[in-house]
Amino acid sequence: MTPGFLVACGMLVLTQLSATSSYATVVLPGLVLLGLGMGTAFMPAMSLSTYGVKPQDAGIASAMTNTSQQVGGSIGTALLSTIAVNATTSFMKAHHNSPAFLAQGAIHGYVQAIWFAVGILLVSAVISFTLITAGREAVAPVTGGLGEEIGDVAPMVMH
Repeated sequence: MTPGFLVACGMLVLTQLSATSSYATVVLPGLVLLGLGMGTAFMPAMSLSTYGVKPQDAGIASAMTNTSQQVGGSIGTALLSTIAVNATTSFMKAHHNSPAFLAQGAIHGYVQAIWFAVGILLVSAVISFTLITAGREAVAPVTGGLGEEIGDVAPMVMH
């Protein structure tokens, strides 16, 4: 999951948005990186959410995972929308609500929300790397022919 969160930080490209930005040079690369990263993060997250669950409890575990995903997405959307609206309002007040700055104000609000989302993704990457240990316990050191330890195998980052 950690590499997925880090690739999703391709949202940093979207922080370069301006009123004159090109779709092909700013928006498209950011969306591609975001799609690759979130796809890479969500699949192991869904698998990990039912890891170790008894077969008879798999249905409820899956239902709780889907419910949590929907509620989390709703809260995240509300939070980022609030940040964008507040940043746009502050920008427009600073420019005396001039119609000439309307597009720049909206973009300013979106960019501020994107910066906040990048922070969330970075924190998520750190948390997933340090706290998710599924699969790490199965890793054993490689030994040589006489029992000498050749070296430790790197722990799995993803399940």
